[in-house]
Amino acid sequence: MCLVCDGYSHESANQALETAIRVHGWALVQVEGDDVTWCYTVGLLANYGHPELTLVDVGTEHQRAIIEPLVESVQRSGRLPMNRLGFLKQRAVTVHDDHLDGELFGIWANLYGHFPGPGEMLQIVLPTEAYCSCHAPVVRRLDLAGPLPLPPGPRPMNRAERRRRRGRAA
Repeated sequence: MCLVCDGYSHESANQALETAIRVHGWALVQVEGDDVTWCYTVGLLANYGHPELTLVDVGTEHQRAIIEPLVESVQRSGRLPMNRLGFLKQRAVTVHDDHLDGELFGIWANLYGHFPGPGEMLQIVLPTEAYCSCHAPVVRRLDLAGPLPLPPGPRPMNRAERRRRRGRAA
């Protein structure tokens, strides 16, 4: 999860991210916002010349399991495993320019001093079967222009509410 939200200073969080990238060649940034949960890689573009990967509307508990095998393929061969993506009915789509310079990729921009450019971020789109029936029709797509729509149903709890529910101090 977000180290800053867990009490780290911005400087300490950046140092932890940079260390992970130096050791592993990449890092996964996971963000749980009020209206959307997403993650993205940092380091694939700089270290492997491959666009970064992002997932939207996938629970933080599943993000690493989806992203890690894809990154391992990029590290080995320099490209995504298209046969694996096809078998799992996943797709990689280029993130539209509308979504590159906003808060979605702020930690990436903070590390590199600029937001990702066109073609530098791919969204991994899961099949509709990966979602419950109320969310499947409204899965947010970053390859489409315009703002991200709000999720269906009641608004998710804010960070303080989530922590209280888990029994941690806010």
